[in-house]
Amino acid sequence: MQIKEIDKETFDNFAINHILNSFYQTSTYGTLMSKYGYRDLYIGVYKEEKLIGASLILTKSISLNVKYGYAPRGFLIDYYNTKEFSEISKSLKKFFSKKGFAFIKINPIITYSEAFPKENKKEISEDASNLIGILGKNSYKKLKDNLYFESILPKYNPIINLNNFEFDKLDKKIQNKLNRINNKGLSLIKGDIYNINTFYELVKRKEDLSSDFYKNLYKLFDEKKMVDLYLVEVDYHEYLKNLQVDHNTELTINEKINKVFQLDPNNKGIYTEKMSSDKKLYEINREISELNNKIQNGIYKEIIAGALIIKQNKIASIYISGFNKDYNRLQPNYYLHYMLLDRYKKEEYKFFDLNGITGDFTKTNPYKGLNEFKMAWNPRVFEYIGEFDLLINQTKYSLLWSTKALHKEFEKQGLKVPTN
Repeated sequence: MQIKEIDKETFDNFAINHILNSFYQTSTYGTLMSKYGYRDLYIGVYKEEKLIGASLILTKSISLNVKYGYAPRGFLIDYYNTKEFSEISKSLKKFFSKKGFAFIKINPIITYSEAFPKENKKEISEDASNLIGILGKNSYKKLKDNLYFESILPKYNPIINLNNFEFDKLDKKIQNKLNRINNKGLSLIKGDIYNINTFYELVKRKEDLSSDFYKNLYKLFDEKKMVDLYLVEVDYHEYLKNLQVDHNTELTINEKINKVFQLDPNNKGIYTEKMSSDKKLYEINREISELNNKIQNGIYKEIIAGALIIKQNKIASIYISGFNKDYNRLQPNYYLHYMLLDRYKKEEYKFFDLNGITGDFTKTNPYKGLNEFKMAWNPRVFEYIGEFDLLINQTKYSLLWSTKALHKEFEKQGLKVPTN
């Protein structure tokens, strides 16, 4: 077994056909990260001159004369071929030891379990469970399982089979929300690199990244036709027109209720209907007033939600999405996700990755709202096997732990809790 450096084209040609392929394991992602403190290195695993494995390795110096590598979403190899896996791991250790590395971090797309958040249970894969032991025997140190978003990439991913996605199969609450959204003047529009600054304002609270990062991401993936930027726009003239129809309809209902109430003021049922109708009229009038103020100030349209989508092998994945919480009553996040699912289904994509949820399925989960929002779209939730460090030099690795260098490099506090 031999490890060699390979060029980007050789790597991409191999990676695109591998069962564990991911946009994280592309030269495009490697080029992106090379602009932000990493060097992108591409290695091939050769057996009798035949390429049988490969990986993008993001390398970085973490302290004087100590480097580490990170293979985002893991090496593209056969982890379940025990003998071959052992030989590859030994070759990797030898290869990177000569280059002064302390460890290589991996987080493979290997399903450890299918999770069922509503029932708070999992169905664990026996093969994946056994693989953890095999990894340990080959110098891979298993890191702690994070319930939230402390690790580099999410451990729990909700994925929708678009062949099975239909409006009628959604929860009734979601259907009702989407039906109410129809008259809010919302539309899904396709953006480009010139909309990134606007999009950035919607997502900057989520990650400590600059708008330049998203511009570079868009530019690089757009060159390979692997990215979409979709935005939700509200048209205030259209919204106002629909609100006025709602106002006239509710006013007619309100007048009828008031006539009945005047005849029977002690009827509690009628009183409850009157209070409900009065509240609806008040809210509609308030919205009409707000919209008139915006239009008078020359504001006719606004972007209130958006998502960056990475596409590969007929899989569409949300890289990051966000919305303006000031417009929560318009439910822009629901509209955005439904329109994306519907669009990619029509474009004959096979799967849609909603990005991560937490592994805490209890009622006290601080991210309970995020979990429930994503689960409302009826995804299957796959728990990946987790993060491992392939130990190249135990002495250097132990020193990094003792000096807290690894804590500073990798520990995250999780994302801010969003409001859906």
